[in-house]
Amino acid sequence: MRQYKTLLQVFLRNSIYAFRKEMGYSQERMAELLHISPRSYIDQEHGKYSFSALSVIFFLITIPEERVLSLLRAFRKLLQEEGERGDVA
Repeated sequence: MRQYKTLLQVFLRNSIYAFRKEMGYSQERMAELLHISPRSYIDQEHGKYSFSALSVIFFLITIPEERVLSLLRAFRKLLQEEGERGDVA
């Protein structure tokens, strides 16, 4: 189960970062959208801490529904690929 948690943490961090860059948002703007402090967002984006479930929910309600589905599909595909390589049990 821990492997899944780590995989999800990295996936979410990369997805949120990619969204921020795509939208041209500052780290401060993303912190506002996720209802966290800018320092907390910066630490999370750099992998010092993981995004909380509440921050993830705020992220998901910020993006279009189609993108939410796309993220879920991408994570499912990542899980399948990792399982095929034997990296995730």
